[in-house]
Amino acid sequence: MRFQALLALLLFAAACGGDDSPKPDSHTGNHPDPMIIAGGGIGGGAIDGVVNLYVIDDATRMPIQGASVRVGTVSGTTDATGLFIANGLTGPQEVVATASGYRSEYWVGANGANMTIDMQRGNPTVPQATLMGQITGFGALPLTANHAKVALVTYSQDDKVGDAANNLTTPNNGNVCIVATANTGCNFTLVARAGSIGLIAMIYDYDSKGTQTTADDTQTLIGYAVRTGVTVSDGVAQSNQDLTLIPAGSLTTATADFGTPPAGMTAALGLVGIELGDGSGVFQLPVLNATTTSNKVPALSYFSGAHYRFSAIAQDAAMAPNNQSVVLHRALTDASFSAGTWPAAPGAATVTRTSASWTAVPGAPLQGVEYTSGSTGVLSVTSLDGTASITIPPEITLPSGSLNAKVQGLLGSFDTSDLAVDRDRDKFVAAGIANLAVP
Repeated sequence: MRFQALLALLLFAAACGGDDSPKPDSHTGNHPDPMIIAGGGIGGGAIDGVVNLYVIDDATRMPIQGASVRVGTVSGTTDATGLFIANGLTGPQEVVATASGYRSEYWVGANGANMTIDMQRGNPTVPQATLMGQITGFGALPLTANHAKVALVTYSQDDKVGDAANNLTTPNNGNVCIVATANTGCNFTLVARAGSIGLIAMIYDYDSKGTQTTADDTQTLIGYAVRTGVTVSDGVAQSNQDLTLIPAGSLTTATADFGTPPAGMTAALGLVGIELGDGSGVFQLPVLNATTTSNKVPALSYFSGAHYRFSAIAQDAAMAPNNQSVVLHRALTDASFSAGTWPAAPGAATVTRTSASWTAVPGAPLQGVEYTSGSTGVLSVTSLDGTASITIPPEITLPSGSLNAKVQGLLGSFDTSDLAVDRDRDKFVAAGIANLAVP
């Protein structure tokens, strides 16, 4: 189950081993037809006789054939449709799924007759392309003497894709313009994710204060430029993707109230997002913090059917935090934002290469741990029943070398026995996180 996020059951008679037949058994109990749950998830009623487990690729949504799956002492593999059907099960089970090139998945306390595991590639290849264009009218924007104009061009993010697709890097900072001479334009190159996207530039006045040190430098947001309705195909470069300046009269002031973050989490910040009405994702705008609690943002009236989003993060260090608290407010119509109630981070978190334990985040229906090796995901553990102490199953071998772990609890009004990530995505509202190095 995806935790960006977001955060299989098999058992037959022990003497008979696994059963990969695609037909439900004939026993009494709960026997729903096999069904893929969009985005991964669990449903179909409590386990009482049969479990239909699909394993599919998180990015392509295509079946993964030959994935190794296990519940209890019974093991098997998925068929050409990504399905494994297990008979003779009753009650909550643990699930293990592994496949070459994918992050391993381990579920604890799963109790649904239909399950879908969306497996993420450990180091995914992200469909992407290079876009080129200019900011129309950039050269005519006022330039204060001894200052510079800076433009940062980026693309809309998508909740349905992984972090890698939302954080592509453009070589040589081709998406950044720094101009210190009047009447000079901004020509940019941007690497963007494939799919339906929008482009936005944040434009700043940069003042170096005439010194060689950057400690006293300041930058002031002075405007935005935008382009919507862009369709990107993997590997297909596009030119003439010019951005249009948003008129000053179409800007408004956003404000943020961070309230009282959890004890020790003194570094709080907020991201203002614009959820585009055409379904092409979210523009993530400048960061607000306890010092800068207001800034200019585009008015919703400039975009058809748009809403604001406010993502607030509190943590115990500005860089490389150990503990974090995250809240997310969607579909907002007003630019006055409030973080509201902050969740606690998992307490007493301990992770090793064989186990993990923590104090559960209060009120979080989903708990779990994600193990990474550098930027490569290697294991996701999802606890659906509140379990906060796990032993890594023997069929999962973590790689040698340094590892990091993220222990987290996800909060929202969702049911862990009837959960579809795509359907219920908007129900995820907060998370408590502990980041640790694995000894």
